[in-house]
Amino acid sequence: GVTMPKNFSTVPNDMYETPKDIFHFACDYFQVYPKLDVASTDENKLCEFNFTEKQNGLNQNWFFDSWMNCPYSNASKWIEKAYNENKKNNINIIALLNSTTDTKAWHEFVLYDKSEIHFLKGRVRFNVNGSRSKHPSQHPSALICWRKFYA
Repeated sequence: GVTMPKNFSTVPNDMYETPKDIFHFACDYFQVYPKLDVASTDENKLCEFNFTEKQNGLNQNWFFDSWMNCPYSNASKWIEKAYNENKKNNINIIALLNSTTDTKAWHEFVLYDKSEIHFLKGRVRFNVNGSRSKHPSQHPSALICWRKFYA
């Protein structure tokens, strides 16, 4: 199983919330409007339904088109999960990820026609406790869309 950190404050880098403008841009760009936020709190969720840290989206069935801004400390597991849920449930999934194009997870589950990718210009300033961070992310970001396949 996956062990989640006991205390969020020890991993502040995992507590970055998606700025709403980036979420809305992603939805419009891919023309996908997710109903399930798979990694959020009840306070910062961006969709009608959500999984909290306690509910752990990695152990759940993603039953609607989904939005994923996952804990980056464990991103590879989430990327693999998104890829598999897209195939299993035939749903659209949009993710906001670090553009770590050298990683195994990107090569196995994102690149080479496995998803659509939009690289964001500049560095994202995530929200922390509801307001925009002063400092931009240390990494470039990308929006990924695993698209449902129509039977």
